[in-house]
Amino acid sequence: MNNYFKNDEYWKEHIEKPLEEDNWLDDYRKYFSNSGLCLDLGCGIGQYTKKIMSYGYTVVSADISKIALNVVKEFNNNVIEIDMQNPLPFDNNKFDIVFANLSIHYFDDKTTKNLINEIKRILKKDGLFIGSVNGIQGLKVIKDTSTEIEPHYYYNKNKYIRLFDKSDLKNYLSPFQIIEISEKEIIRFNHQKNYLLFICKKQKI
Repeated sequence: MNNYFKNDEYWKEHIEKPLEEDNWLDDYRKYFSNSGLCLDLGCGIGQYTKKIMSYGYTVVSADISKIALNVVKEFNNNVIEIDMQNPLPFDNNKFDIVFANLSIHYFDDKTTKNLINEIKRILKKDGLFIGSVNGIQGLKVIKDTSTEIEPHYYYNKNKYIRLFDKSDLKNYLSPFQIIEISEKEIIRFNHQKNYLLFICKKQKI
């Protein structure tokens, strides 16, 4: 991740903007139990932390942004500042769920694979990895301003971004048992976004 995120430029720009409510996680409610420990990885200002807490989970909210975490601290005491380029600072087999909404698509291939393996490490057996990533449709928005660094990984306007098609996502999630991958189009900060949503499980072997 580059200095754009380390210097909190994203939330300096967006913290005062209204964030449209997105209830896609409710469609996945059937996969949740009524209790457990969840890591909200790249939690931002914590809208999904709140939702997962309402499901009955204890949530650890993790982000690189001090600005965002200060907002989350208003309703959740379990916050931690982390950089996902580094090994995750948690014990093996700790979490029932790792949730990552639009937070794992900023890295090169090697870093992304390392992060996926770290997520698997900290999940309990049969633990769930749930999240979303930017779809490849986003290329039409950045094609005139971006440079492709490696396949589907771009440098655009002072930050890096990875765009996924279903084949990409299946490849990165291969350490897990994939339960479901679906597509969704929503509005975020007044911009149309195309996402891939996923749920997968840590296999017992």
